Amino acid sequence: MARLIRNKQGTPCTLLTHFLNSPTSLLNHPYYNTSNRYLQTLAFEEIQANPNKPYTHTAFILHGLLGSARNWRSFSRSLASSLSSSPSSEWRMVLVDLRNRGKSAEIEGFDPPHDMVNETKDLGNLINSKNRGSPDVVIGHSMGGKVALQFAQSCGNIDYGENVKLPK
Repeated sequence: MARLIRNKQGTPCTLLTHFLNSPTSLLNHPYYNTSNRYLQTLAFEEIQANPNKPYTHTAFILHGLLGSARNWRSFSRSLASSLSSSPSSEWRMVLVDLRNRGKSAEIEGFDPPHDMVNETKDLGNLINSKNRGSPDVVIGHSMGGKVALQFAQSCGNIDYGENVKLPK
């Protein structure tokens, strides 16, 4: 839900309120396309600098132990904008809420143990369920970095099937 307000100079501003259980994003900044997706696997958000162009590259961004995908929105917008400045390159940033964190905490079905192997299986399931291909890059902070490394090792072993490839 959005409502129009005016700042001190009288210029219209948009105040955006996001409801936690909303299946679609309410954030539609003119320069960035942000959409929330909810799956039985993991919750995630997609950010793309130019929603009118098809993306050519994908980056998964994984948060740390006590974080969530929300922690990386500003960074992802800036990175997508910088990387997509070339006419032949359009990046899609996928901010993933790892199991039991962020919006993924609201999704049932994550059976114990909650370890790195299962965290990476969740990423493999996310890729297979969307059938959009593997990410070109996986960026992780802290625990997300460990998940990214385990994911790369598992992809190298073809643990998640042929659809999930080793990130470049």
